[in-house]
Amino acid sequence: MYLKLILFFIIIGALGGGYAYHQVTVSKLENTVIQLEANNRTLKENQVQMEQAVKTAQESLAAAEANAKKSEAAMSELTNRNNELNREKQNYLKVFKDHNLTRLARAKPGLIESRINKGTEKVFRDLENDTKELMDADDNDPVTPELSTTGEDKPAE
Repeated sequence: MYLKLILFFIIIGALGGGYAYHQVTVSKLENTVIQLEANNRTLKENQVQMEQAVKTAQESLAAAEANAKKSEAAMSELTNRNNELNREKQNYLKVFKDHNLTRLARAKPGLIESRINKGTEKVFRDLENDTKELMDADDNDPVTPELSTTGEDKPAE
């Protein structure tokens, strides 16, 4: 009888231990599954954010490349214009280098004097026209009343 009773307690203990082991193992596995599901959601959200960041970066890169092409074209145009102006400057300098104006002015003062006077007159006329345009542009600006020293408004002149 003691043997049956001991056997009975051993079987009950084994069943209880097995049940407890099962509960602990299942609980750990369920916690692991919950944690993995949470990690999965986080990773999916991160993936969406990364895809948006990549898209934004690609758009920025495309815009930067377009700006670089525009800048390159503008720089090329400016370089060509600069080279053209340098060639023109060299031609003008060559004219002055090839001609001795002092000797020519002493030899033929009437020829040089009239040309110099015409050139000076043209420069003054151009300067006068340019400043006249500026003055006319200033006259078209809206007039704002200025405050006098007494604090009253006075019309602008």
